[in-house]
Amino acid sequence: MSIKALLPSLLLLLPLTLPLTANANWYQTEGSAPLSLGPETARQQALEQALTEALLQAGASLTTVQSVTNGALSEQQLDIAAQGELMDYVVLKERRAQGRLWLTLRADIWPNKQVTPQCNGRYNPGVTLSNFVLQYPEQARFGQIFDLGTAVTAKLAHHLTPSVNLMTQLPYQVITDRQLPRSPGLRQGGDVLAKQQQSRLLLSGVINDISMAEGDWVKWRFSDMPRQFSLLITLEDSFTGERLVQQRYQVEAPWAYSKHAKVKVLAQEFWHSSYGQPVDQLLQRIARDITNAQSCMKAIGHILQQSEEGILMDLGRQSGIQPGDRFTLINRRQLQPGYYSETSTKVQFVVRQSHTDYSILTPADNQAKQVRITPGDIMTAIH
Repeated sequence: MSIKALLPSLLLLLPLTLPLTANANWYQTEGSAPLSLGPETARQQALEQALTEALLQAGASLTTVQSVTNGALSEQQLDIAAQGELMDYVVLKERRAQGRLWLTLRADIWPNKQVTPQCNGRYNPGVTLSNFVLQYPEQARFGQIFDLGTAVTAKLAHHLTPSVNLMTQLPYQVITDRQLPRSPGLRQGGDVLAKQQQSRLLLSGVINDISMAEGDWVKWRFSDMPRQFSLLITLEDSFTGERLVQQRYQVEAPWAYSKHAKVKVLAQEFWHSSYGQPVDQLLQRIARDITNAQSCMKAIGHILQQSEEGILMDLGRQSGIQPGDRFTLINRRQLQPGYYSETSTKVQFVVRQSHTDYSILTPADNQAKQVRITPGDIMTAIH
């Protein structure tokens, strides 16, 4: 589905009186764009953003978004795997505030039962969030916003918390060394992360552009200067080395502060500014992308020990594990630090007890009882 195909005329934004469609669901959303783009372009991008948000609320997933520019999706041909079809929309309100045009609309989305629902399993892998840093700290001199990385990390953590198992937030930066070989038998760095932080996924990022034009005194005095915000996000599976998300997100927004102002980016007032609001919208979209990326993962647990009561595994209720869940065994042997040999088996084990951060499993049949199990072996969930 293309957003462009949904908007036969993006310039006709007059509110319409539409009859309620039977069996349709109505979603009220808001979109915005900088007025500096011009009234028509701002309306187009604000409308596109609001409609996309409505489709996301209806259960859509974005599949071809490369970046976000000027507070709206930059891809004109945006493919969306939606749970319904957009039938109509009504623009309820249009307002101008803080250098932006805001549109509030109500979208009529018809359920589409032929679309395969998004994967939304119970497994909730632990995530470690690494503190974001500024790639070019000198760009922070306007506003003295050298703490922006910390502020952005905290705001993204806030958006992730309701839907992601955010176990650890590191006060420093961790980035996987791209020079290291990443084969199925090699887990360089992954085991350290999993052991020390008890999490499977590493979410890291670099703020690589917060630049703005110098401008003379007149421009700073009588107009809001445009400023960039670009964030490169990487979500990596520490068990396999697979990168689930590696994407650059970008927005441009008016910087309404004076040239020599010292801006407190850790204060809530910053996130209500003409620059902070679109950045926050961008972080909300990142949080949705991260949630979608980890929603279809298969649970993988490590065996801690075996006793008369059963097999102790390091996944529990916090990760979505429940009694009755079934796992298969993978025998794992360390060849040397960082190198492993893995052998899959057909035998199954059943979760008998599930606690906050661990579970106890027992063999599912006699064949499983005959298998030798040692600490360090892996249990893989059966969907």
